[in-house]
Amino acid sequence: MAGLLDIRDAVQQISEAIASVLDIDVIISDADYQLVGDTKKHYKFDVKEIKDFYVIGNVIKTGITQVVRGKAESEQCSSCKIQENCNLLAMICVPINYLGTRLGAIGLIAITELSRTSLLENQKNLIEFTERMSELIVSKLLEKEATTKLTVARNQLISIMDSIDEGITATDESGRIVYVNSVLEEILRASRETLIGKNIAEVFATPDIPALVENGTEFNNVELRVSNPDIEVHSLISGKPVVLEDKNVGSIIVLKKMEDVYKVINNLTNTSLSTSFEQIVGDSPAMVQIKETALRVAAGDSSILITGESGTGKELFARAIHHSSPRSISPFIAINCAAMPESLIESELFGYEDGTFTGATRGGRPGKFQLAHGGTVFLDEIGDMPLHLQPKLLRVLQEKTVEKLGGHKSIAVDVRLIAATNKDLEGMVDRGEFREDLYYRINVIPLHIPPLRNRPSDVRLLMSSLLKQYNSKLNKKIKGFTADAERVLLAYRWKGNVRELANVVEYAINMEPSAYITTNSLPFKIREKSNDVAHSESVATIRLAEKELIRNVLSDFGSSVSAKRRAAEALGISLSTLYRKLKEMELDRA
Repeated sequence: MAGLLDIRDAVQQISEAIASVLDIDVIISDADYQLVGDTKKHYKFDVKEIKDFYVIGNVIKTGITQVVRGKAESEQCSSCKIQENCNLLAMICVPINYLGTRLGAIGLIAITELSRTSLLENQKNLIEFTERMSELIVSKLLEKEATTKLTVARNQLISIMDSIDEGITATDESGRIVYVNSVLEEILRASRETLIGKNIAEVFATPDIPALVENGTEFNNVELRVSNPDIEVHSLISGKPVVLEDKNVGSIIVLKKMEDVYKVINNLTNTSLSTSFEQIVGDSPAMVQIKETALRVAAGDSSILITGESGTGKELFARAIHHSSPRSISPFIAINCAAMPESLIESELFGYEDGTFTGATRGGRPGKFQLAHGGTVFLDEIGDMPLHLQPKLLRVLQEKTVEKLGGHKSIAVDVRLIAATNKDLEGMVDRGEFREDLYYRINVIPLHIPPLRNRPSDVRLLMSSLLKQYNSKLNKKIKGFTADAERVLLAYRWKGNVRELANVVEYAINMEPSAYITTNSLPFKIREKSNDVAHSESVATIRLAEKELIRNVLSDFGSSVSAKRRAAEALGISLSTLYRKLKEMELDRA
């Protein structure tokens, strides 16, 4: 709790008021024996502090009201070392208490015979009066303490408001601004002094504001552009009423800059999935070349079209390009055109205004191109984009602006487009299934990822990488693959590419009871295909050996008819069979 020194001016004023009314000297001390109020009449020199052996000091110590009829009758006065310099003739001293705590004491001192007589004759009334004065001092102390707490709370609240990265303003019940935080000053490039007193509707031109002020209607995340000659701020605005006893007494409005919203989206959608080229497994010549090309073009802004079969890692390359580009600090937003319903894809890509269609979010919603501002949009399976939307996408790429569904205003966007497909877009263009102008606009830099079956050297690397990945995911400790299992996986043609290989390795790790993955833990279809390949390889080996044997025998016997007859006898076949085999093996031309 605060002490009497904290309200020294008020205490001094009270002491002077008492002295004036009663024509008497007044002294007030706090609990630490420090003079707080003093009319300085009863002693001949300046007293700086109270001693505990003074009358008032003893009252502070004991908490008992004392009445001194004269110095000779007071134990404290008799033993006081400065009594010769003291004019005290009589005294009433009352403690100042609050909730059992001693805060100090008030002393009324008579220094004339007239005032002594008055003090002693009216001591009961004066004691009661002084007790009321002590209560007044306590109330002043509590008022000071409450004011201090309010000031601290206000300063803390202002500090909190200024530390929030959103613009905040408060209004009174009529909509006049009574407070703005420093962030809003910065956003609007206007000082507090300029903004306070204005009507909030003059600052934020949206119909939601009058509804908030007049009816207390709350609104959330309404898209708004705040414009003046100096700035244009694209933002989301929310408002809540301040209610006291069922009455709207003001409003709180919160403003978020869209660029800050984009940063949050970037953190949620990009950081945890960011990919570098070092994370893309593959050291085959084809993969080394495509990674070098992709890294080289990452620094630019040209549109990129990544082609390749399903499962080859087109999105990984798109993320790696974004990660290695100057746009890496901004959002990477991926949209699968094949997975999105045709009825929703336009609103998802370009956004919509408030009330555009039934079920639309109140206040409208920004599209993916807006959310990716400053970053990269990855359109996967672009070959599945509806034909009627392709002109709008082309316009976005050419003009760097989007227009929302139900809107009439173009919104500037700065995005790089990376598209991907496993379809033959050129063939689709020829058949009229894909716009030719859009195809050339997105295919500025083509990148083709070869299928896994065409780069068998990468299979072994991927097997090792996937083994580590799924060991960690599944809490297993598989050390590797047996020679037979490795041979089967290397011989398989991987129609599903890396995605299929990942599924097979995960399956095998789940199934394998020992320290090494065996062929028995591989999916049945993988083993079956391997047996077919092995059988084909055996037949081919036998035929090659037979061809080599016939060639060697003919070399020994010659090429005449009689020589061929002897060669047939040596081989244990008829001459006609030998002629047939020579034709099948194309040895008859030798």
